[in-house]
Amino acid sequence: MEVAARSDRGRVRSENEDSLLVKPEPGLFVVCDGMGGHNAGEVASRLAVQCFGAWLEDSKVRLTLEFLNQAVARANELVWQQGQENPEWREMGTTVTAAVIRKNQMLIAHVGDSCLYLLRDGVIKKLTQDHTLAQEMVKDGLIRSDEVKQSGYNHILTRALGVHPTLEIDNFEETLLDGDKILMCSDGLSDMLSDDEILDVLLEHEDSLDEAAAALLDKALAVGGYDNISLILLKV
Repeated sequence: MEVAARSDRGRVRSENEDSLLVKPEPGLFVVCDGMGGHNAGEVASRLAVQCFGAWLEDSKVRLTLEFLNQAVARANELVWQQGQENPEWREMGTTVTAAVIRKNQMLIAHVGDSCLYLLRDGVIKKLTQDHTLAQEMVKDGLIRSDEVKQSGYNHILTRALGVHPTLEIDNFEETLLDGDKILMCSDGLSDMLSDDEILDVLLEHEDSLDEAAAALLDKALAVGGYDNISLILLKV
């Protein structure tokens, strides 16, 4: 498995509140996009990623969906407690999109609006679903799916790690094929580029994962870079 990763504060934000965990050997990958004032978003995403790393070190169990969900639950409890104990961090939170890849199986735990895409045979498919008010409005028929990115409700999260003492986690399983590529990213990338634009970049640089990751970041910056931009790109 090949891996490339990038994280950038973008052209507008003063701090980078995204955090990544890249562990190719056990096959664990995590993207967290923090939220909250006074740098609390950075604290939340960092705590969540550190919790995943510690749970990976301490745990003797196999990397399963149960492992992912327990790690998310532990991270949620940690971020929640820190927010309660430190007034300057109150109401901080973070998205989390975590994937375990073992041989031809991918297991996913997801909360928030970071994304995981699968590229196979020249087709890109988003496997996760955003937990935003805009997405809820699509379900309720109030707006069309092509209106989501322009909606003022697109960045209002309906689920985030650390905001409440418990949380609901989306789980997915995917059987992978030789040559599949997986893109995990914060919304700083997915908001700047359409799925088709992401696909075009990946196809243009299909022989070099590192060049593809760099090109995705450069393109997102070129069209605005209004948010922190982080991504993990994998090839099976």
